[in-house]
Amino acid sequence: MTISSTNSAKVETRRYGGEWRLVALITLVMVVLSLIPTIYANVTAPDDRFFTGVIFNIPDHNQYFAWMRDLRHEHLAPNRLTAEPNEPALFHLLWWSAGRIGGFFGFEYYTIFTLLRVVATVLLITVAYAFLRIAVPDVKQRWLAFLFFCFSGGVGFVWIIVKYARDLPDAPFPFDIYTSEANSFFQIMAFPHFAIALALLIGMIGLTLYAQQRQQLRYAVAAGLVGALIGLQHAYDLLTIYSVLGLWGILIWWRERRFPVFLGKSAAIIAAFTIPPAGYLAYLVLNDATWGGKLAQFDNAGAWTPNLLHLPILMGVPLVLALIAFRPRMLQSRNDTELLVAIWFLVHFVLIYLPLKFQIHLLLGWQMPIAILAATAIYAYVWPWLQQRTPRLAPFLLVLILGLSVATNVYLWTWRLYDLTRYSEPYYLSQSEVAGLRWLEAATTRDDVVLGTLMINQHVPVWTDARAFLAHWAGTLDYFEKLRMAEVVLDPVAQPAEREAILNQFTVSYVIAREQDVPREALLAAAPELELVFAENEVSVYRVVLERQP
Repeated sequence: MTISSTNSAKVETRRYGGEWRLVALITLVMVVLSLIPTIYANVTAPDDRFFTGVIFNIPDHNQYFAWMRDLRHEHLAPNRLTAEPNEPALFHLLWWSAGRIGGFFGFEYYTIFTLLRVVATVLLITVAYAFLRIAVPDVKQRWLAFLFFCFSGGVGFVWIIVKYARDLPDAPFPFDIYTSEANSFFQIMAFPHFAIALALLIGMIGLTLYAQQRQQLRYAVAAGLVGALIGLQHAYDLLTIYSVLGLWGILIWWRERRFPVFLGKSAAIIAAFTIPPAGYLAYLVLNDATWGGKLAQFDNAGAWTPNLLHLPILMGVPLVLALIAFRPRMLQSRNDTELLVAIWFLVHFVLIYLPLKFQIHLLLGWQMPIAILAATAIYAYVWPWLQQRTPRLAPFLLVLILGLSVATNVYLWTWRLYDLTRYSEPYYLSQSEVAGLRWLEAATTRDDVVLGTLMINQHVPVWTDARAFLAHWAGTLDYFEKLRMAEVVLDPVAQPAEREAILNQFTVSYVIAREQDVPREALLAAAPELELVFAENEVSVYRVVLERQP
């Protein structure tokens, strides 16, 4: 009996070791694929262009890099994406850590960001497979769920076909294509901080499930610690976690007809760890006008969850398969894992349409229960049905289903490579723009305000300690009015009194402008209050020389 048990343990060790080697291989593939656009952009950039290190969504990343710059030396960051003076108030664990590491090793922000992508990939893939190990007993089904989780990305590519078929300037319904929260591959490639948040979300839910399975509170403590990390960097994910785990506990209570004491203790532990950081963020938003104003402008981006009819396009084949696999009886399951997956799957249908300005972010994490249910559908329903109805075509049709699941991510990866071959703004700066920003870095302090058009001024908080008059659709308070004001200041035919009033009102110290924004000679002739202090090719920096109005 002992020998048999020993041999069995050895077999299990070899099997799990083999599984983890495959996980490591897939992780390596994802790291390489995610880095290729960045490496390509760095290696092929012409001598007169500087690659920012970002391949998608410059405004948001510049916000994060500004925080990283401040948190490199301080524990709290101000909002330097707006002209209004404000005290340092934001602590963000991820960008604090990245800033500290960058400061210690002397790395630039774009180097740290590239390294962060590698860390995010390893963390997310490892945590995802660890969760699937405890949630999906069947190895083949587990691997199919894992591949769905890693690579599926909806069928939004159909709108690209529509764009070219109808000769449209842009693809219709872009949020069906470019929403990253429920697309693990796109997150890793373009938004590694989302991938880290997703890993923590899955890890916390997984540890809570494992605690319940083992009836050991130490895993609940670990879940609480992970929840504290979430609260310090991506606090709104706690809304998803509280909803999923809370309803799961209630259904277990209903099923057992008695209060689940162990889950109650676990909930108390998790609350003790997660409520303080979540409370800090809530206090900051509710009591600080700068950060509250930032959240109030979150709808400036027009980023809302696509409506129900568009969800099958956004989430693609796995969502359709998940709907095939889902059964209402799962909500009464005696299996805690099946119950958790069913609840997790259903909760997002509500969360993603809550009347919150950040509702689209609550898609984060949905790909995990969808992947599990999609794999269940393939093995329990779709494949048996195909084999019975059309055995010869069954393998081809299954490949077609899987191919449709990854087609959008193939497009996204190819599109990013193609787009980066343009070597154009906003992903590249000219060397003259870099020189102008470097000059401002040496000349300015946190008391200074720099004004320019959005395309150049959004880089000011990344490269300098100054506040930017205009930088971000949410971070810049009164964003649309600031857009108008910047146009006035840089317009040679604007009323001088209006220009001076804006410069005075916001205590603007410097103006940065490019020839494409306004010709140097025209601005100097129209605005005697601007003194040229830096000029290189198409970029100029002007010092504001005004007698300030009290």
